[in-house]
Amino acid sequence: MNPSSSTPPSPETIWGACDYGPTARRLAPVAEVVARVTAGAVPAAGAVADLGAGHGHLAQALVHRGLRVTAVEPVAAMIEVGRRRLSGVDWVRARGESTGLPAGRLAGIASSFGTMFCDPPAGVREWRRILRPGGVLVMTAWDQRGFLAEMTRRMMAVLNPAAPTMPPHMAWGDDDVARERLSGHFTDIEIDHLDLPWSFAGVEEGMRLYEEGSPTHAWSLARSGARREELLQVLRAHLRQSAAGDGAVEATAGYSLIRARSRG
Repeated sequence: MNPSSSTPPSPETIWGACDYGPTARRLAPVAEVVARVTAGAVPAAGAVADLGAGHGHLAQALVHRGLRVTAVEPVAAMIEVGRRRLSGVDWVRARGESTGLPAGRLAGIASSFGTMFCDPPAGVREWRRILRPGGVLVMTAWDQRGFLAEMTRRMMAVLNPAAPTMPPHMAWGDDDVARERLSGHFTDIEIDHLDLPWSFAGVEEGMRLYEEGSPTHAWSLARSGARREELLQVLRAHLRQSAAGDGAVEATAGYSLIRARSRG
């Protein structure tokens, strides 16, 4: 969710907008899915990179499956949390489009909602560069279904009313777009659509996440200027419309699980 700006914000600016911990814990079940699929596709004790490693939930799940993990993360504060949380992982401060890792060494790349934020052409070229021929890419991205997709559509209608298109990272959730982006450097592309539970005890819990525990939302709110109150009203209305009779929000967020192998 990117309010218009002449200068692209740095990862530190966006992901430092508030505590990432609450969102990281919500996404942890997807990390387990990505780790299981990755471990099933690479040799035992294979070398893999976790791109956009965040607080290290995916890296931890990969280590538990016996893989040798390099966690790549551009935000220093995220790396500090990750290093405190787990051992047995090499941390590299870099972006997924320019990792600095040696060419052709990795058996796999895994990413839980990290690579979707990379510049697509540069990212795909870099992933192919650091993978050995036949190396596996396993990544997730939000698709166009469910609670988060609808919430994003409503946010963009406020933030960019003249052209309320979905933010670029959401395009990975379109199968045709994902295949087109990967096909020049990857083969055996497979895509599944899965659902992640996305629930709140009530509307106010959801609003606290947006303002205090989801950096992309907190950053969007901080940059929304005169539209801030309208944006808050839209977010609150969406939560209320999704709530059951007891006030609890029981929803799902749709996501794509994308698998591919680097070309020889």
